[in-house]
Amino acid sequence: MLIPVTISLLISTIFLNFGLALNGSFLPSARIEPARAGAVLGAVESPIASKLIVDQGSNLNQAIVKVITEAKSLPRPQLWQLPQLDQPLRQSPKDEEKKPEPIIIDFDFLAKNGVILADDNNLFFAERPDRAWPIASITKLFTAYTFLDYNPGWETSYEIKPEDKRAGGKIYLFTGDKVTVKDLFYFMLVGSDNTATAALVQATGLSEAEFVEKMNTKIKELGFKNTRLVDPAGLKDGNISTAREVALFARIALAQEEISRASLIKIHEFRTAQGRKKTIASTNALLSNFPDQGISILGGKTGHINSSGYCLVSQFKNYAGRSIVIVILGADSDSSRFDLTRELVGLYYNRQP
Repeated sequence: MLIPVTISLLISTIFLNFGLALNGSFLPSARIEPARAGAVLGAVESPIASKLIVDQGSNLNQAIVKVITEAKSLPRPQLWQLPQLDQPLRQSPKDEEKKPEPIIIDFDFLAKNGVILADDNNLFFAERPDRAWPIASITKLFTAYTFLDYNPGWETSYEIKPEDKRAGGKIYLFTGDKVTVKDLFYFMLVGSDNTATAALVQATGLSEAEFVEKMNTKIKELGFKNTRLVDPAGLKDGNISTAREVALFARIALAQEEISRASLIKIHEFRTAQGRKKTIASTNALLSNFPDQGISILGGKTGHINSSGYCLVSQFKNYAGRSIVIVILGADSDSSRFDLTRELVGLYYNRQP
């Protein structure tokens, strides 16, 4: 902005010189001193009201400097700018992948957290899918999955010890009972027996602490960042996961034939080495509801402690081969987790071919 102002003042000064010369305002020529080589008439500041007058004895170069100095002191006009003109242009990354969002469904979900995980691993339905929550005996799916790496043999005999006893639920196994590893595995997944779970861990030759460490290592290897486990049976509040990660893991675990088969048994019976008959019924009431209308259940696991509420993870497949995993965490009653799951099964398959 200084350049136009400066040029304007210079032009005004030149015309002022010519104007004064034509009107006879210069001093008589006899009083004008000969100009030095290269010197020209200029302008100096008059003591009167900051006006510029022509002085034949001043140097034009000095005048120019004064004009520029005067111009700098003038206020600068504010130029109008287009909005956002000073902002850098934003370009969307070419390779950025947009994560699919859950389909919005008007559904009265009566639990704390839950999801429907479709067979492409995207969420068809979600209610607080990434909130950390105690998972109770759903932990036993993680225990079963880890156990397969340390299985001493399905027919290996194990004698129940006093330290294997765990509170919570009905007691089926007692100190001194000699059972096979397979029966311990089935008791854990069918009837969610806590003593059987502790005994199964001991049968691997690892301490409980060592086994839990192996479980958490597996979790990290699978890429689950919001799951951590502190005991194999799920009796403690510290066994934490999310509805999304429970669903993703259940799909992995139930792909193991031994786990899927055990979780689908309604009643498991056997005799100990001493001849005592042991019978345990499944905690999963959905086994009595499916298959239904071309939809089969592929397995699942229940869970409940006070802090978790009633929990359930289940996998289903319809006649067209489309599979889903449904997770319910924090239902308020034993029956509501099963009712909710049945409703979500219908919600999904009634919308899908």
